[in-house]
Amino acid sequence: MGEWESNRCRRCFNIVPDGPKCPICGATRDDFLPPSERHNLFARLSFYSSVVASLQWDAQAIDLGPDARAWQDMPNERRQRLTRLLAGFCVAEDAVAEHLRPFGDATDDTLLAWVLFLQRRDEVRHAEFFDRVGAEVLGLAGASAAERRAAARELTTPAILDLFETELPAMAGELAASRLQLEDGVSLYHMVIEGIVLSSAQQALLEDLEDGAMPGVSDGVHRVSLDERWHIGLGLRCLIEAQPSPDKIQELMGKVHEASEAWGDAVPQPIRDHVTQLTARRMSVSGLGGYADPELDPLQGLVS
Repeated sequence: MGEWESNRCRRCFNIVPDGPKCPICGATRDDFLPPSERHNLFARLSFYSSVVASLQWDAQAIDLGPDARAWQDMPNERRQRLTRLLAGFCVAEDAVAEHLRPFGDATDDTLLAWVLFLQRRDEVRHAEFFDRVGAEVLGLAGASAAERRAAARELTTPAILDLFETELPAMAGELAASRLQLEDGVSLYHMVIEGIVLSSAQQALLEDLEDGAMPGVSDGVHRVSLDERWHIGLGLRCLIEAQPSPDKIQELMGKVHEASEAWGDAVPQPIRDHVTQLTARRMSVSGLGGYADPELDPLQGLVS
């Protein structure tokens, strides 16, 4: 089977044209060599600057007027489901922007630190967009972003609040104090939070809004999801460099399963199953897993 499966990148699963590399995550044919030959070939850091440049967008330029009007006439059940997701993003995106700060200080690689700075710039833009959604579409109470986030807390799930207000800050604090390694932060931030929690909610929103009911929100979520793809690719590259132990991979995959349930029934089960399988597959094709003894492989049974 070739590097592009049905014109779909084997790393980020973006639909790609024929060519030497994926335009989203930077995968090349060298990236799909056997694990013993693949080290240091996966997602060159220098490529991410060009990816970031191609994905720039303005959170203030998206017209949310039609969305606000449509929101008033939306059936109550649908509005409740979308509220849980969109309010959760109001909480989540501010948290991920804030708690990415220690990651750059946790590496001596100045290029990686620069790419992490570029990622944080994305996260700030995402927080700005979802704050606009909260204010202009959901009608969250509050004259400031902080007040609207407080209102959003009451509308999302306890699991989301625990992840973004307790677990993520605690990890960032440990990383800042040098009591955790960068790979530990990447496992939670890039693979669990971005690869599972945020990705599943983005997919649920995009599928729900395929009817064009809220074009501005749909456009913004689509742009956010494109940004997140390269963030996940960056996380994979960091883990490939670190080569985590089987125990750490096992711990990560345990968190993946738990995180897939964070949104409750606001994210349909097929989407939860898909993102879990996708994360396992991404790690498998990256050489994270594939142990000689199948009983030691944390990815056994998850990759179809």
